[in-house]
Amino acid sequence: MTGLKAVVRRGFAGGGGAALLLAGLFAIGGGTKPTTLLLAGWLAAVGLSLLLAGRRERLTIGGRTLGWPRVAAVGIGILAIGSSAFGLSRLRQFAVGSTMWLLTGLITIFVLGYLAWFALECWRGGWQLDDAMFAVE
Repeated sequence: MTGLKAVVRRGFAGGGGAALLLAGLFAIGGGTKPTTLLLAGWLAAVGLSLLLAGRRERLTIGGRTLGWPRVAAVGIGILAIGSSAFGLSRLRQFAVGSTMWLLTGLITIFVLGYLAWFALECWRGGWQLDDAMFAVE
């Protein structure tokens, strides 16, 4: 395993563990409100997929084997969709055209673009990044 690949995989495992811990905290302390349960479920899906990508070289789902980069791409895609939905839902708190509205909108668009790009990089196995980083052994 190359050094950069090891760093990326450890990052996925650590980020996945942190997301699972956060999901557990929301599930335990947030009550049974639908929005809290939705947030906990979203974080659990992201955390589980990133943790699996960081710890398993290959994952068999329904008789089909996926390499860790594809599993990571799914987790990052779920993260992109959920964080964008959360960011867009926050826009209604601010007056249209205010500084906070513009800042929230710009950050949401940037995060969506960055996470979508990285998910595609993982899915394709290194399009613009080094393909050795996404090698499945």
